[in-house]
Amino acid sequence: MAATEQITYGAPDDTRPGEQLWALIDSTLLVLTIAASSDMLVKLGPVQTLSWLLCYGLTLLRIGMIFPQFLALAAGNKIVFVYPFICLSSVLWSSAPSESLVGGIQLLMTCIIATFLGWRYSLTLIIRAVAVILSVAAALSLLHWATGIFPWPAFTRAGGLAGIFSHKSMLGLRVLIAALAILALWLMPTRTISRVSKRWLVLAMAMVLMSLALSQSATALLLLPAMAYVLFFLCRDRTPPMVVVLLFVGAMVIFAIAPLVLTVLGYDPVTFVLNAVGKDATLTGRTEIWEVAGEVIGEHPVLGVGFGAFWKASEFSVLRLATQHAGAITSSSFHNFALEILVSTGPLGLLAVAGLIGAGLYRLAALLSLTGSVAAAIGIVLLLTLVATSFLGPALYRGHDFAMVMVVMLVVSAREDMRTARAALGRGQAG
Repeated sequence: MAATEQITYGAPDDTRPGEQLWALIDSTLLVLTIAASSDMLVKLGPVQTLSWLLCYGLTLLRIGMIFPQFLALAAGNKIVFVYPFICLSSVLWSSAPSESLVGGIQLLMTCIIATFLGWRYSLTLIIRAVAVILSVAAALSLLHWATGIFPWPAFTRAGGLAGIFSHKSMLGLRVLIAALAILALWLMPTRTISRVSKRWLVLAMAMVLMSLALSQSATALLLLPAMAYVLFFLCRDRTPPMVVVLLFVGAMVIFAIAPLVLTVLGYDPVTFVLNAVGKDATLTGRTEIWEVAGEVIGEHPVLGVGFGAFWKASEFSVLRLATQHAGAITSSSFHNFALEILVSTGPLGLLAVAGLIGAGLYRLAALLSLTGSVAAAIGIVLLLTLVATSFLGPALYRGHDFAMVMVVMLVVSAREDMRTARAALGRGQAG
């Protein structure tokens, strides 16, 4: 059943005030969850914490009102909860049991919140919310860049714009998601996104792209054209012919002609690209951090050391110093979700997350095949983007994480949109 049809608020001429209130509460929960998980509130200190507490409270309240339905929803999305339960179970063998317990509870609650929102809202509404909220974050970051209005530095020590985010990479990766979402909204039919809304999206895209350029986030800058190509390919029936031609010519230049020219001029193409985006052969120390992760995995290959335990347990203090020396200073992370999971919970945890990603891709691909919807196409693109960025950043393995929130919402919402589409087809055939 469609997310907007799942909770009945009554006929348009007979909508009770209480039902409007719950609709407002659900919308507030969606906005707060995306904003808090995206890192755009982190500079506000207590506001970030209070936002998550409010998300917890509102979600538990709403689930309490629809508990039988939520149990059925959870049963239909068991794959979402496998990884959180493995993380909670790691308390039994963790080197830092209290850290694993707290982190596991946060992860479980994050998945519960995202599951409710994925059930409550369709893919299209989620994409619209993400585009609007992250565009506002881009606008505030540019405002800080232009005026210095907020009481913290606009730029990081590395030189890129961080804006209202904790780091330039956070800004870059969030506006990357915003840019892809805006592209998808442009491709949607006018019955879904009005022409007036699409004109406003031009301004939003300008702010997003300017923020991306100022952030100097290499990962985001490289991924945007690649993921845009994937989106246009999946939506090729909706893409204007001239855009298809330009994309083809651009692909030829980027992937064929440019490497050949660089080789002739005596440059190594890979080194040239890394230097152009401010990276080196170690990916700013990531490969050295990964070596530390490999050492821990080699010593604990089956169950890992416990969820989040490496970054707290005293027995790993020397190895943690090695990661800090390599560059893991701004966040306690291996900057690779697969290695992080293998260190924490071993192969079982990695298989659980791989199953979640696989379920999402399967559901979205099935929905795209059945309906040809842009929402399903952008769902696939965002899922691939989130996974790709998580191979180079601290995401997709812990609670209160934007990537985890997005992946779970996409997985659950795709299932509900599929049920709606099949029901509509069934009614059409019956008629």
